[in-house]
Amino acid sequence: MPQVQPAHIHFDSTQTPISDQFDDVYFSNQDGLAETRYVFLEGNQLWQRWLQFSAAHFVIAETGFGTGLNFFAATELFRKFRAQFPDAPLKRLFFISFEKYPIPLEQLQLAHQAYPEFYEISQNLTALWEINGTPIEDCYRYHFNETTLDLWFGDINQQLPQLGDYMQNRVDAWFLDGFAPSKNPDMWNTDVFTHMFNYTKTGGSFATFTAASAVRKGLESVGFHVEKRQGFGKKRECLHGDKRADQPLNIATPWYFAQSAKFSGQANVGIVGGGIASLFSALSLLERGAKVTLYCEDESPALNASGNKQGAFYPQLSDDDERNIRFYIHAFAYGLQRLQWAIQQGIEFEHQFCGVALCGYNEKSAVKLAKISAFNWHSKLYQAMNQTELSETVGLPLPCGGGFIANGAWLAPRQFVQNAFALLEKLGLTIKTSQKITALSQQEQGWLLTNEKGEKYQHDIIVLANGHKLHQFEQTAHLPLYAVRGQVSQIPTSDNLLKLKTVLCYDGYITPVDLAQTSHCIGASHVRDCEDRHFSHSEQQENQLKIQKNIGLDWTKEVDTSGNLARMGVRCAVRDRIPMLGNVPNFSAQAEQYRNLFNLRRRKQAIPAATNYENLYLVAALGSRGLTSAPILGETLASMIYGEPLPLSEDILHALSPNRSWIRKLLKGTPVS
Repeated sequence: MPQVQPAHIHFDSTQTPISDQFDDVYFSNQDGLAETRYVFLEGNQLWQRWLQFSAAHFVIAETGFGTGLNFFAATELFRKFRAQFPDAPLKRLFFISFEKYPIPLEQLQLAHQAYPEFYEISQNLTALWEINGTPIEDCYRYHFNETTLDLWFGDINQQLPQLGDYMQNRVDAWFLDGFAPSKNPDMWNTDVFTHMFNYTKTGGSFATFTAASAVRKGLESVGFHVEKRQGFGKKRECLHGDKRADQPLNIATPWYFAQSAKFSGQANVGIVGGGIASLFSALSLLERGAKVTLYCEDESPALNASGNKQGAFYPQLSDDDERNIRFYIHAFAYGLQRLQWAIQQGIEFEHQFCGVALCGYNEKSAVKLAKISAFNWHSKLYQAMNQTELSETVGLPLPCGGGFIANGAWLAPRQFVQNAFALLEKLGLTIKTSQKITALSQQEQGWLLTNEKGEKYQHDIIVLANGHKLHQFEQTAHLPLYAVRGQVSQIPTSDNLLKLKTVLCYDGYITPVDLAQTSHCIGASHVRDCEDRHFSHSEQQENQLKIQKNIGLDWTKEVDTSGNLARMGVRCAVRDRIPMLGNVPNFSAQAEQYRNLFNLRRRKQAIPAATNYENLYLVAALGSRGLTSAPILGETLASMIYGEPLPLSEDILHALSPNRSWIRKLLKGTPVS
């Protein structure tokens, strides 16, 4: 799996950062900030356009993040605009940037010292930079109040196409700011210009510091109108321009094409659920100004799969599918950011950033961990450890080596979800409990929910996030979801168990002692196609025997489940071990429209976009990684609903698509029914 290589830089006598890879400055040593404002902000006429802008969000895309100076300047200008015109329709700024060689943290902080006016934004950025260590390729989403930064790490020639079909005609302005074309020709090429043009709205613009003829001709050749203007400082000229011709969408994978919601004014959203997926979907929707109502079947939220006393927070790294691994790494990075947000908001929940240890307790698990180690992850993500190192890290003797996820944690899921929902209620969320929704019906405008008492509720948009019960509606009956019962045992602590310093994973897991210093959680049982939530004596004993068998040392004899304290929950899972997210697909319509999909592709004939249920969305199949995956899934879903940039690469979005099981068959020419 490609790792991102850090930049190698030095600073000249004026403290201007210079790239060793490209032998070029990151910004002008005359006045980098003045250059940014002149070339990019004024070159794209941002202030004038914002005054006349009628949409709720504006999208800037940039070819080269560097020190972040352009991002800082654009964010500062947008904040001034919002302060001066608080009632303007434009509320949010999205800044998409590509960076092949991210600057190491210490040098980034040094570069930022030249611009103390951006201290607060810089502190936020460098804190996020530090959490992730060396990132992997693809997108990392960072929040800066009204501005959202999507940083795509890796070569722009590979990363730009991953914006995908969805981003066609959605970018409002481009900052072309790679190193000089003569020193970085790989970035200034026809493929990049073509993707730029396809992603740009009609009326969208670009600006760049260069006036090189190859750049001008390249931009013109793909369809941009290009003009020269006076350059900054000693530079004689620079370029800017716009896209004037309407362009139809050219969708390469119409069967997976994500479709945004249709609504006017404030979006009125109903969410069916009550767990971690519902929580983060509601949060991201509220942040966009939606009116959100939660319909929870139980008497309070977090009483099913999200209701354990302690749960582990870490990425799934042991899957053989690299795309799945990338999803969980990006989910983990975004989840860390959201947990820090929750702490800053004062949401009370027990937690400990203690790390998560993975044991190579038998030959099969040792082979899996060896595969993980072969990726050579940054130490903040994963460290391979021998038996002595792992035992010392965990605080108790172990019979084997393994690995350690330093940024992993445990937290109290029920406490977290319930207290976070309480905060969201203060932010405008309406929670309706004891609401068993039995039917969905599409109206001329929006959807009607019906509960078991026959009461009806109408909304523009519906989000289904009700776990293993999601496919009980007529519209979702064909989704290949299944229930997995899990029993988590709560055990008393002991002299040895108190020494446990990290979450410990084997063919199960045990958490460090809770903050009251009284108990631990171990588990969990895994019973497929079972929705029963009664206590099981056999599963309780199984949880105890599992750790004693797999670890097998004397201290595990102190694990005692005989008190019969446990929580039973039912998770929602799917065979390919990655969640589902997006539009609810209309199975019967898709089965008909794509019944000849194999031949249509072979003959290169026109293929229509998939038929989905308009304004109906889902988040499902989070399995045992809901704490890790729910934040990025909720954020991606809200962005999709609002037609905003998405924080995941197109290939990952395809893997998450709810219709993937039957589309894979249809693509091979296999009929579905």
